[in-house]
Amino acid sequence: MKRISELIEGASIFESSGFSTIKITKDGVSELVELPIKSTGVAEYQEKLRSDAPKPPVRKELIKKNSKEGKELGIPHDRMLQVFDTTDEAYIDKLGKHEQDFIWQVIVFALDIIWKKKDGSTVNTFDEKRAILKSTGITSAHSEQIFKDVQGLTQIAEGEEDFLSDK
Repeated sequence: MKRISELIEGASIFESSGFSTIKITKDGVSELVELPIKSTGVAEYQEKLRSDAPKPPVRKELIKKNSKEGKELGIPHDRMLQVFDTTDEAYIDKLGKHEQDFIWQVIVFALDIIWKKKDGSTVNTFDEKRAILKSTGITSAHSEQIFKDVQGLTQIAEGEEDFLSDK
């Protein structure tokens, strides 16, 4: 383990990079391929994505003082309150799309590769990059592995290290 005793402005000692190893099988022959990944900025990007998640609509509902919710809120008498409607169909659809896009966006952000179209031009948008990934035949197992590997770049495995000790 390396101990850091000083931080110097501009030094990028916390940048993490590595590879996500993916198994690909063609015609019965398996092969492992490595995709370069980075973790720098991923946590902040995930926070931004979470803050962009759709919010449920609000509706008015009569909450009775003796109901489970009324007791939790400690209301002295029945009241009309504004509550989040998490059963709203449009909200559920938007949330589902957001959750599906979340992993794809993190993967696209973390893959440390050059993205190009067939004609050789550089790709810059998320939708174009996701389309390229999908066109390559990436599976949900592959995307889950990449996501897990990105998270693993900066997380110490449970029980692996006691970073608060002097050991």
